[in-house]
Amino acid sequence: MSIPKHSRATVIAIVLFLCFDFLTLGLNIWVTMRIESQAVGINLAGRQRMLSQRMVKTLLQLDNTLKRDEPTANGLQELQLTFRLFDDTLRGFSEGHITQSGTEQEIFLPAVSGQAARYLVEEANHVWAPYRERIVAVLEADGTQLLHALPAAVTAAERYNLQLLSLMNRLTSELERETQHEAQQVRLVQSVAFLLALLNALVALVLYQRRMKATDQQKDLLDEIINRVSASILVLDEAHQVVQANRTAENMFGYGAGELNGLPLKSLLHGSDGNQIGKCRDGATFMAESVRQDGEFGGRALQIVTISDVTLNRKHEAHLTTLAYHDLLTQLPNRMLFDDRLQQEIAHAQRHNLMVGVMFLDLDHFKPVNDRYGHDVGDQLLREVARRLQEVLRETDTVSRRSGDEFTLLISDAQGRESLSLVADKIIACIEQPICVRGIELHISVSIGISQFPIDGADSATLLAHADEAMYRAKQHGRGRKEFYSNGEAHAPTGTAAPPGYAEGLDGQ
Repeated sequence: MSIPKHSRATVIAIVLFLCFDFLTLGLNIWVTMRIESQAVGINLAGRQRMLSQRMVKTLLQLDNTLKRDEPTANGLQELQLTFRLFDDTLRGFSEGHITQSGTEQEIFLPAVSGQAARYLVEEANHVWAPYRERIVAVLEADGTQLLHALPAAVTAAERYNLQLLSLMNRLTSELERETQHEAQQVRLVQSVAFLLALLNALVALVLYQRRMKATDQQKDLLDEIINRVSASILVLDEAHQVVQANRTAENMFGYGAGELNGLPLKSLLHGSDGNQIGKCRDGATFMAESVRQDGEFGGRALQIVTISDVTLNRKHEAHLTTLAYHDLLTQLPNRMLFDDRLQQEIAHAQRHNLMVGVMFLDLDHFKPVNDRYGHDVGDQLLREVARRLQEVLRETDTVSRRSGDEFTLLISDAQGRESLSLVADKIIACIEQPICVRGIELHISVSIGISQFPIDGADSATLLAHADEAMYRAKQHGRGRKEFYSNGEAHAPTGTAAPPGYAEGLDGQ
């Protein structure tokens, strides 16, 4: 038996509607997996900076150990581990390779795909190649060869480390930019798919409108098909009262068959477009989106309202936003969100002639905690530090985990150097209090570098860089203290042998 032309068109419209529904669901799943993968890449790019610093520190410690004729086995083991992680991760960014995640699990890191990111990785490989040869020579050297291989590796570190740090910072920023760009494109595709799905629903309704005009049999067929559509559909009269609703709408609002008829739309749906709330019979509410289309049935002006429950979608979007802009371990804002807030605060301060404080924090003696008690204890320690920092600061301030055991603080509407100094002293005193993790009493301290807008810089990058320099100076002068940025580079105190361009007290000390 042949299928009538109108029926075929309706079936096609419904099939397309369901296809777009599944397409939207597939996009949501794909976006979640993509964002999680990109978050791993961003975190590993940030870790490269820490690993590069650890290699420099380890080489310097090995050099001092060798000069004192002490055993070098532990230092070589640390150098081997740091070198392998850095090399595997860089190979992953370059061509795809297995490396370790932040939780020490083996993961496959795919090669970066963006043109700008690939250029930065190629530059990093070019800088890393001669540096890598020197480190490999140290790792493969015997006792006599080590005397010649180690100074060459230290010289290579002095020459190439700052370049690697800069390239890894730029790679992190580029990966963050690519993530934002890709998320915008996917949201556009999702919106188009949603609109096309609604358009198909409206097409199906228009086709059934024509059928309703022909015979009662066509009306029954229309009712049956509408009830099979996954979206909730209400048909309103001129007074915006429900004259017909499909079973999906009745189930959504908690009414029985035919009980929605005669109810005004305003008793079911509140709010403006894009921010609507659906109200169920039992008083429960949900986030909703609706599309309205005017029509005419049997010479009677009607309005068709298609309603979707978007509560899960909104929660899903909020979860994706949290993944993209917050640190997974401490739930603090990550570097992307912190940098954005800092730029906004600078713009606000410029308009109102205010001062902004930026603090760069690095925990002292954190690496021995990880080495002795394991990363689980170290993670708990970082969470407690994050909690204490939030307690010290005002709600208008921002604390962010930068990477590893580094934190950055934004002090809005700062009242001058004395005010910032008081805040830093409170932080130092707070962190120095014993921290108990799993029955273990831990003692750490924090070194703080401080820069001020507009005195120490007019943009976020400069303020952060100057606060970082001041923090390293605090490390050099004994740790567990604060230092304000002063014009000029941070210098090692008299009696130290820090190489040019480097500062002692790197991550983990």
